[in-house]
Amino acid sequence: MYKKCLLTGAMAATLALSGCAQVESKWDAFNEWFQPTEALTSIIKPYRPDTHQGNLVTKEMVDQLHLGMTQLQVQFLLGVPLLRDMFHQNRWDYLYYINPRFGDPEMRRLTVYFDDTGRLTRYEFTPMPDETQADQMILGDKEVFKADNSDLTVVDQAQKAQEDVEQNAL
Repeated sequence: MYKKCLLTGAMAATLALSGCAQVESKWDAFNEWFQPTEALTSIIKPYRPDTHQGNLVTKEMVDQLHLGMTQLQVQFLLGVPLLRDMFHQNRWDYLYYINPRFGDPEMRRLTVYFDDTGRLTRYEFTPMPDETQADQMILGDKEVFKADNSDLTVVDQAQKAQEDVEQNAL
């Protein structure tokens, strides 16, 4: 009787252990199908407000920039720059970052360069929204202004002089 119980127990253990691989594969398949954290976050979305950081610079503000302006005039027009590098005192960076609740984050940049006397010599910028578009973006309308950040416009003395000559010729 003892040998019969031992043999039955050994066979039961062998069958149980051989089935562990199948149980494990079934468990993995269940875990791939049932994702409780993804299920909850697909139904219940936590509130995430729109994030606006940096200097809001509009197209009208960029249009008012003129080569030869002093640093105080530029600061009065655009505000205090977000980045003023210690090693490049003649370069100011105005950055604006928006991370909307839904959609991709956007970043806009305006960089102004001054000469040794503190006069504006050139500036470069990515496309900027106008005043109305900027207001609508802040209020939550995401489709008002979409710009490609790879389009960088550089305005320097030679380019501005050529534009002035062409404008006066008309």
